Amino acid sequence: MRISGVSDSLRLILIVILLIGLADAHTYNPDKVEGWEADDISENTMEWGDYIEVYVEHLNTTYTIEVNDFHVRTSEIDLTAIEEEKCKGSADCTYECGDCSEDDYLDQINYAAKTVNIRIYKNQTLLKSFPFHESDGCLESFSTKEGGWDTRGVVWNDANEFFIGVNNIKCEFASDDCFCTDPISKYAKVAYAPVLPPEMETSVELYLLGYNEDGNPEDLPSDDGSSIVRSNSVFKAEITVDNTEVMPAHHVDASVSVKPVEMVKGKYPLDCALQKIYKVEVDDDDDRQWVGTTFPIDVRSVSTTDKLNGSSGVTHIIYFKVPSLPERTKYELQIDLTYEDFKERKYQYTDNSTTIEVLPVIEVKKAIGTEDYAVVASEAVAPYVGETTCTIYTDYDPYIFFTVINWGDYAIPSLKLVDSPVDTWHKPATTDLNVWRCALPADMLKVPDMESDLWNWDFSLEPGEVMTCAYPVSLLKPGTYKLGSATVNWTEDGYNYSMVSYPQPVEVHGPYIEVTKTIDPTLVTQNNTTDVTVIIKNTGDRAASITVMDQLPMESVLVRNPVSRGMVIYEGNESFFLKRVIKAGEVETFDYTIDPNRTVMLPPTVVEFVDITTYEGISVSDMPILTVNGTQAIGAAADVLAEAEAEAKATAEAMNASGSGLGAGMASAEVAETIDTPVRTEPGFTGVVAVLACLAAVLIGRRRK
Repeated sequence: MRISGVSDSLRLILIVILLIGLADAHTYNPDKVEGWEADDISENTMEWGDYIEVYVEHLNTTYTIEVNDFHVRTSEIDLTAIEEEKCKGSADCTYECGDCSEDDYLDQINYAAKTVNIRIYKNQTLLKSFPFHESDGCLESFSTKEGGWDTRGVVWNDANEFFIGVNNIKCEFASDDCFCTDPISKYAKVAYAPVLPPEMETSVELYLLGYNEDGNPEDLPSDDGSSIVRSNSVFKAEITVDNTEVMPAHHVDASVSVKPVEMVKGKYPLDCALQKIYKVEVDDDDDRQWVGTTFPIDVRSVSTTDKLNGSSGVTHIIYFKVPSLPERTKYELQIDLTYEDFKERKYQYTDNSTTIEVLPVIEVKKAIGTEDYAVVASEAVAPYVGETTCTIYTDYDPYIFFTVINWGDYAIPSLKLVDSPVDTWHKPATTDLNVWRCALPADMLKVPDMESDLWNWDFSLEPGEVMTCAYPVSLLKPGTYKLGSATVNWTEDGYNYSMVSYPQPVEVHGPYIEVTKTIDPTLVTQNNTTDVTVIIKNTGDRAASITVMDQLPMESVLVRNPVSRGMVIYEGNESFFLKRVIKAGEVETFDYTIDPNRTVMLPPTVVEFVDITTYEGISVSDMPILTVNGTQAIGAAADVLAEAEAEAKATAEAMNASGSGLGAGMASAEVAETIDTPVRTEPGFTGVVAVLACLAAVLIGRRRK
């Protein structure tokens, strides 16, 4: 046959398509004898007049099975065989009337006739009425064509959709019917099975594509059927289609889409784009067959080109490209299947249970560590940093590092990184750029705009470009913390967007020495005494060796010595020294009594400490003021009280001027009793100098008295 107007190459293509269509075609032939194996067989024991109704959902049809007659006639009974079965060789055992009615001996009865008549209704309309012979396991395997009996004459089928048979017909005989010739009751075990359509089931395994720490390609499967992927990335979906029923599914086609279910600024973003499709015969990417880059795809079993057999499945690997998005957006992976049953009825199946979250085009990471963190390692596969804990020690000089990445396929010209360098457990170590320059690589040395408690970095990023920067911090105390989040802000298509870093858990280890100094009472008359109490606590998580230094105030006499193991008292300059190892959580306390002659400020108690890693520091107590009635304050106490009185006077005058009615006397009576000093100096700083200067001032004051 020649097709006019068609080239030879096009004719060849048409012939190939025609041959493929014929090879894959499925046509139902009602006259063809099919072999059946029912797997959903039900059985009911029914007597005369019983009926059951069976609803077949996919056909929306109700079958009614009714037992309306039995025809049972015995022809011969072997009483000797019954007796032998019963007695098992016992000489005293004989056959008795009624024994043949027991189930164990019914096989010794031969029947001239043994049938049950069954009426079959379909949606209340009588289809047929037949006598059925018994045949044990009649529905387990048989051959038949549409309508009528199977080749053995024991199974009847309606349109190859509903099968009926009888597994057993049972008779009961009266106890005085010694020859078992007249049954008093009859039962039939009626078996039936609807032909269920193919039942499709899908499973999805998602893989993130990337590289491991060794730089080798690696796929990371998700654990819960959902996954988080980056903008402008490719992920792999391994989709398995199973037919869970015995009946084969013909002409199975699948379409898969990954569509957004959330809007960005009032509009739905782009779908994920299909890249390529493979079919795999085993769980091995190396054994895969190229399918193409378009949907729908044929989903066929390995053993046949035209159907997906019952209880068999086939797997396809599909690659999707994720668009670049400015906001985190949820996508839905949807699988749509179309298929036919053996009678060419069409079915549809949809699975949209798999969700995918696409991260914003900008990713910001914030971490704390030593100089080792200054070198940015190859990017890991996982797009989201989970619960990772950074452990650092107080004898380190850590830096806070930032990494900002543009994962998109377009440039972002103006971005701003914002971070707060101050927290409860750390603060900037220094703003001296020479210190930064010594520790950081040149490409990481970027100076922020230091506005109060917020530092800002302005920059731009090309597609795939990475910006890194860092600054040093001083650790204030051990503990478990969350690293504060940094924020990146940018504008895209007239809309403002932002992305924050993951709040990384941080553990800081080391000793933490707190020292307090109190007096009781704080107000005495001349020739009376007061008690001084010094308490030293290690609230960190590591032991430390401490050296405690304390000194009497000016114009004071030691009345009661401090008592503590190893305490050294220098009477010449009225000072105390104590060395001790104080473990984590321990408290060291000592007290003593003094007799003051003037109002003075007590010198601070100074504690030098060092741990086993040679991390060292100094902690200093407060400096309480001891007031002696009828005396003038001297030294630092005089300066503090004079300043407090001047402030109180200014406050009273301001309040009187505003008509508050408060007298100056009330305000001037409120004077400071203590002066605060730093509780602890941070490592890497010269706070020790200030403490020593304070102590020097006290000693000079003592020499001047």
